[in-house]
Amino acid sequence: MTTTHLVDAAWDRIDRWLLTHAPRTFATLAPPAREEDIRATERELGVAFPPDLRASLLRHDGTRPGPEALRFDTHDRLLGLRGMVEATGFLRSIAADLHDEEEEEEEEENEDGADGYWAHGYVQFGSYEVTADGVVIDCDPRRDTYGTIGRFFDEIGTTFGKADSLGAYLTRLADGLEGTAHPAPVVFAGRLIWEGPSERLPEWRHAGAPLPGPGVELPRSTCPRTRRNA
Repeated sequence: MTTTHLVDAAWDRIDRWLLTHAPRTFATLAPPAREEDIRATERELGVAFPPDLRASLLRHDGTRPGPEALRFDTHDRLLGLRGMVEATGFLRSIAADLHDEEEEEEEEENEDGADGYWAHGYVQFGSYEVTADGVVIDCDPRRDTYGTIGRFFDEIGTTFGKADSLGAYLTRLADGLEGTAHPAPVVFAGRLIWEGPSERLPEWRHAGAPLPGPGVELPRSTCPRTRRNA
């Protein structure tokens, strides 16, 4: 599925919003990847990048790690080529170990086994980093899910249905930044932070901004109450 026009339009909106509202997060975006590096990564992973993924990499080769990095509303950091190779290689090693265990136990492969957990053509392009969880794109053109977006979870493996293409997924990100979808973005000192899908919070200002006057009604706090661990 070729929807590269959606990729470029979405990145135009994302770049513009970040530059205006969250310049410190915008500054973490990497420059475009080189065509030769994209082709080399495809060879290294043994996959065929969908046109949407290639178009996105030609806009930004991921984002630098750190608390100010651009993250999706799932809190997964956008990865560049090297990060994609490392994350994908790690998940392939986990799937290989599972496959070996299944063979030792003489179990038949099915969707609950290693193939359903992580298939060879899957590529992780967004990482949760605290765990191996992250967003995934299918880069095997032989499958019906080629070019579609899914998510990997440590406990259950990979499931698709997040978006029909990376262009659509990035469009959803742009919608969320512009306030037409949930969860809502919050800006703190030039940094993008995602909040939950409850009530939209007011935009946080820079610490050096003047305090509101005595006649200004402050917004009601929507912070959830903390729960004591059982």
